[in-house]
Amino acid sequence: MMQLTEAEYRKRFDGYIITDCAVLKRGQYYFVSRNLAEAQRAGPTAEAMVTKRLSWYIPDKPEGSRILDMEFEGYQALDICANPSEGRILCISIDGSVTTTGGNGDDEDEDEIPKSITGPRRGTIERLRTIDDCVYAVGSSHTICLRKGPNRWESLCLNLPVPARADFDDVERSNNMAFQDIDGFSPDDLYVIAGAGRVWHFDGTKWSRIAFPSDMDVYSICCAGDGYVYIGAQSGSLFRGRGNEWTLLVREMLTLPFEDIVWHAGKVWLTSDYGLWNVIDGQLVEADLPSSDIKVCAGNLSVGDGVMLMAGTNGAAVHDGTAWQLIFHRMQFA
Repeated sequence: MMQLTEAEYRKRFDGYIITDCAVLKRGQYYFVSRNLAEAQRAGPTAEAMVTKRLSWYIPDKPEGSRILDMEFEGYQALDICANPSEGRILCISIDGSVTTTGGNGDDEDEDEIPKSITGPRRGTIERLRTIDDCVYAVGSSHTICLRKGPNRWESLCLNLPVPARADFDDVERSNNMAFQDIDGFSPDDLYVIAGAGRVWHFDGTKWSRIAFPSDMDVYSICCAGDGYVYIGAQSGSLFRGRGNEWTLLVREMLTLPFEDIVWHAGKVWLTSDYGLWNVIDGQLVEADLPSSDIKVCAGNLSVGDGVMLMAGTNGAAVHDGTAWQLIFHRMQFA
């Protein structure tokens, strides 16, 4: 049985909202959630007071032991990412704190990602991404680094401009140096995005600024299996291109930008809290979902080992390349 029982849901997710998810491999699904009651008390300026919970779900295990969790306190934000080469999940905070887990009680705290003007970390960590089984972290002040093993991070800041005092003092300039997402076709063909239409490309040796045709704020990126790069911009706008050639496919049709864009089962998939979409023949279309129970699970996407995990405010579901299976739907237990 794929779906959680009410007892499992109450113990692991009741009172929490999912903010991130990751597939370690088929049949091993991970979720980050935050405590709702604490969030309401803390308000927007005290997020570190809100408990974050990492839950992992292994449906092939017996009921009662197939979903477990661990909690993080004092974290402003917590992102997770699969590290297939190590067979572990990385949990990284905005300040570079690192915890790894394999889901078997073998959790390990590592040293913080080192911070210096040359990297690997120049500022905060905003996003993690698995590319060719390697984990990349990006963030503010033109931070880009590559995980080389436990407690080992390689700086990819390279020739990216070093922020000056004037950059820190100017919100717009600071935002334009704060990387939001990264993806790549290979380790020597990477794309990274920041701020108002700032797009950079890595050729294996150096970074080059891309002539992107817009100053819209950009949030998410996918180097897709069809050979194109897809970039999600403000208000649900979507660009497609590669190198210095880009086309605006969709202009400002939503209130929220796309949180995640991924390639799975021969398609581009995009999600926000508003739903799930595909790009078909250059058009954005709502994904064909079997039920409203699956649709309300939108919010975050993760792909790995031939499956795609979707999880958000109201639940979680997994697509195996052919069909959807519901993990849980919050309203089932209301």
